[in-house]
Order: sequence, then structure tokens, then C-alpha cells
Amino acid sequence: MAIPTTELKALLQKSGNRCAIPNCGDVLLRDGTDAEDPIVLGKIAHIVADSPDGPRGHYPLPEQERNKETNLLLLCGKHHDIIDRQPQFYTVERLRQVKEDHEALVLAAMGEAIAHHSAEENRRSKSVLETLFSTLFPVVEFPSYVYSAPCENTKITDSKIRRKMLPTKDRSVILPYIRREGILYAFQDLRNSKGPFGRVVRWQNAPRPVLCSEWWNDPIKQLWFVDLLNRSLHKVTGRKGLQWDKDHHRYYFQPTQSGHVKAITYRPLNQTTATKQVVWQPIRKRTGEARPYWLHRAVNLRFHHVSQSGWCISIRPEFRITKDGFAPEDSERIGSKITRKKSRMFNYDLLGEVNFWRDFLSDSQPRIIFNFGSGQHIVVSTTIMTGEIDWPGIPEKYARPFKNVDYAEDLFSWAQLAGLDADIEDDSEDEYEGDFENDEIDPEDE
Repeated sequence: MAIPTTELKALLQKSGNRCAIPNCGDVLLRDGTDAEDPIVLGKIAHIVADSPDGPRGHYPLPEQERNKETNLLLLCGKHHDIIDRQPQFYTVERLRQVKEDHEALVLAAMGEAIAHHSAEENRRSKSVLETLFSTLFPVVEFPSYVYSAPCENTKITDSKIRRKMLPTKDRSVILPYIRREGILYAFQDLRNSKGPFGRVVRWQNAPRPVLCSEWWNDPIKQLWFVDLLNRSLHKVTGRKGLQWDKDHHRYYFQPTQSGHVKAITYRPLNQTTATKQVVWQPIRKRTGEARPYWLHRAVNLRFHHVSQSGWCISIRPEFRITKDGFAPEDSERIGSKITRKKSRMFNYDLLGEVNFWRDFLSDSQPRIIFNFGSGQHIVVSTTIMTGEIDWPGIPEKYARPFKNVDYAEDLFSWAQLAGLDADIEDDSEDEYEGDFENDEIDPEDE
């Protein structure tokens, strides 16, 4: 007697296309090729045989019930043969339990899969594609060469070097250098006797310049190169009036006078202009009483070599604490205050602080420029490095759009950039004049 179509459909749907025997789970229908039909691997087995002569056929089950779905199992070919050859082990009761357990497992698995899919679809339907801002800014141009020359006096100190250095014609030029074993390294062309280091080094014997990229591939020279970059940061930040906290590797604002608050006007993310306190004495909200310390906005600036030829600079906002605006607070009393202050700095606040520092360092321009003269310079874009993130987003009441993320070019910024390459011509004929501006933070004497 043939199995009715409705019973076959019910069996197939409940079986989930898997062999019902525990720990087997073979797939029973596989896709065919373009030219062939699907491959059917499953076989239908009777729990109680459809005839008295078959396996378990003498079990008291009415004949009209034997071809119903409740008496059928969908198995792989191997287990179909096994259960028929071992009827003493695979009894009616055991096979009914196998059927019940398998169909319950299929139902639960399908339910979990559907629930997970629905949750994922719901999450995707509510997700938003947003821009993720970092604290990194790309270096878009670097000097091509590092120059080296032996010092006139191998025991010369940094203070003596600074006294012997000649002022530059271009007041925007900075003059960082490092010394290693009597050799002075700089981004300036040390072969020029009238250059700023002309009275410091033996320029007649100066070797040819070395490509900066060659230093990047040498573990020792790369450290030297980073040191030279850090000296460049000292010069640029010094000219912006920042002080250097060498114990914590950060630059900070200092008040003009003791006991005076200091504020800076800048362009925030969502306004045209704003004023931010950079040195102030916190006030207790309850009593209005001044706290016994001063807060200074500070920043950690660091160059990072991120690929074979790629560099970026990170801007990490910090705070400095002093007793009166000048004298450092005792170190054991600083940690908890700084931790509490920074713990209240949420994502938008952190981005706002990063924006403040990039605006201050760049004078609201599209780039921060380190000008070494003779066509040698570092150019840091003030466009924040970003990435895309697909996520559920934040509650609408906390979401804030960002303006002023990118600074627009103008005639002055273009002229400044174009002027960097205009001084590549030979400087040997220039007369260096003007007062040497010694307003940077200089390294200690070695």
C-alpha cells in the first residue's frame, strides 16, 4: 500500500532534511548541477512495518495507521538498513522516541534560527551608518632629506649651539636638530656656510644628504628620526606659547600672570567662535569657594609610523594641575583629580577637545606646517582621520551633528602652502638678518 502524499509532506517538513538517528544528522537532499536534478539520499523507514512479515511487523498497530506520518522515519541509507537488520535493538518504542526527539530538535532549531534572523533583520533595519572620528591626523608631506655634519667642537653643548646659530631670514622657519656622538643632524642643509648652523658644524666636510625613508627602515635611525620630529614639535608648540612637561610628555598652557585665568578664542565644532578656559581655578558649585589648585589644558602630541611610507600625528587631550598656576601639584594628589576630570569627558566632549587643539595649533587653517626652509617641511592635514561604522546608533537626544569638521581653503592658506616650495632655490646668496627668535622650548644640554 502506497504512502499518501499528504503523509509524505508532513514527514519531510518535520524531519528538517536530516537523518533522525542521534549523532548522525546527514543531509538527505543535495543540490544537483545545472544539468542534473537534486540528489535524493534519504530513505523512508517504517517504525512498524507495513506488512506483518517486515521488521517489527507483528506489533499491534492497525493496518490503516502503518503508512501515516506518525509511523514513519526519514533516515540516511546507512541507518535505514541498520534499523531493519537490528529490530531487537531498534524496537518500536526506541524508534518512536528517536522520532519524537528528532522532530522536537528540528522544531527548536528552526525556531531559534528564525528568532535570530528576525533579531538581526530588526537590528539592521535600525542600524545607522555613521562616521567614526579618531584622534589621528595624516601627515601629507615630509622632508625628503636628513642632513648631517660633524660639529666644530665635539664637546659643544646645546646652549652654546643656540648662541652660535644664525637667525633665519624667514621667521616661520624652525631649526630642530639632534646630536649623536659629535654629529649634528637636522632638516636644514648643513652644507651651506651661511645657513643657521654654519658656525656650528664643519660644513666643508658635510656628507651628502640621506633620504628620510632610509632612516625609517633602520630601527636605530627611526628612533633618531622620531627624536628629531619631537624636537620639531617643541619648536612649533613653543612658538604657540605652550610649556613642556617632560615628566608626563605633554604640552600645557601657562597663565600670563600668577592668579590670572587664561582663555583662548577658537572655532568649535558647531559654532562660529567660542572661548575656552585653558588655565583656571575650579570653583565648588555648592559654596562658590575656589578649590586649592589650578587646572591647565594640556595635550600629548606624538608622531606614528603607520605604514612603509605613511605617518600620522595623534592629539590626545590631557590636564595639568598646579598649586597656583605655576608650581606643580604633588604627584600623589594629581592622579585622582585627573582621573575624575577625564572620566567625565564623554565621546562628544573628547572630540570637542581634539577639535580645540587642532584649531589652536593650526590657527583654524586646513593644515599645520613645520617649515624648515629650503623646501623642507612637514605638512599635517587638520582633517580628522575617520572610519565608517554600522551600528544601532545613540539615542536621538544625545546625537549631535558636527560642523567645522574640515577647514575650507582660502587664498591665504593656498599661498602659505605654495610658498613652502618657493624657497628651494640656493640659500647661499641670502643674507641672514633679523633677531633670532628664541621663544621655543629647547632640549636640555646634553
